[in-house]
Amino acid sequence: MQYDTITWLGWMWATVGLYWLAPRRWRLMTLAAISALFLATISPLSVAILASFVLVAHLTANTRDPSWKTAGLGVGLVILVLGYYKLNTAIDIENLGEGVLLPLGISYYSFRVIHFILERYKRHVDRVSFHDLIGYLFFIPTLVVGPIHRIDDFIYDLRRQRFDPAMLSDGAERIVYGYFKIAVLSNFLVEGRFGAYIDSLGAETSPLVTYLLIVQNGFNLYFQFSGYSDIAIGFARLLGFRVLENFNWPYLQPNISAFWRSWHISLSRWARDYIYGIVVSLTRSPALGAMGVMIVIGVWHEISFRFLLWGAYHGTGLIVWQKWNTHGPALPAATPPWLVNAIYVAKVVFTVHFVWFGFVILTAEGPREALEILARFLPF
Repeated sequence: MQYDTITWLGWMWATVGLYWLAPRRWRLMTLAAISALFLATISPLSVAILASFVLVAHLTANTRDPSWKTAGLGVGLVILVLGYYKLNTAIDIENLGEGVLLPLGISYYSFRVIHFILERYKRHVDRVSFHDLIGYLFFIPTLVVGPIHRIDDFIYDLRRQRFDPAMLSDGAERIVYGYFKIAVLSNFLVEGRFGAYIDSLGAETSPLVTYLLIVQNGFNLYFQFSGYSDIAIGFARLLGFRVLENFNWPYLQPNISAFWRSWHISLSRWARDYIYGIVVSLTRSPALGAMGVMIVIGVWHEISFRFLLWGAYHGTGLIVWQKWNTHGPALPAATPPWLVNAIYVAKVVFTVHFVWFGFVILTAEGPREALEILARFLPF
């Protein structure tokens, strides 16, 4: 189901009404029941998988003293199930709203389960009741497109929750903002008007048209994905929960490291916490840590060569930035402010084009076609 449908709006507002009308002690289970019913209308299998994951998390980590063996068993089971579906499903990078419940739904709640198990193993969070664990994992606002919100933040909001008209207003405003991004900026302007202009230019193989198509795809992907995240964040606020922000002006960042701190923030933070630290502690190599993070982020989207290559592309970019940031020359202290600003703008332009050209790897039919597309910009 897409977020930009009347059916989804009906589910969202009915959920908010039933949640706040329910007695306080029944609210969380009411929300979990609605989430399960919503999943069941789309994919009963998804409900079964998520229910099984709740049991796995509870039995392997929600104990007094979880061991590395039980935690490893829990994480391993989740990865096996997630990997099975990733191996059997491909996503359409240009139409993120299509078919996002499975496997993209399983991607988000799988990573939440792994997060909970590892945080319990490291004793960073206390045990939670089975009731609260169900509520955390069966949380309808973030089931479909994230963000990957944290168990400690969820429990904190749950304990201090109250009906707050200001938060309701903030949530509704955020939802409108998200729909504006999807319907107006993405569908109408980028896909419609800008797409018509590109079509009027003629041959798709010309460098200009190729470049404009790459720019169109970059903006369309951002507006769609960040729009869906805005709707999810706003929906959560209507229920009294503040989940992680997922985007922070990523196309205005001056380097690839800052970009990944601003794009899909919840996923980047997850990978930094559970992949980067482990790889660096084992290898003492920040470069391998960066590459490991990006490979995991790539195959998290889809276990395929194109996403593996895309992850390696960004991993290489992060490694080059690490080396340059550590050993590259610094600007002299006497550099004029106008030149500093000009260099900053140039860095932003370079970074966003590095990201946009990387999307060609995902949208092309294969590596050869991706190289052919990029070769159109060569002067020979």
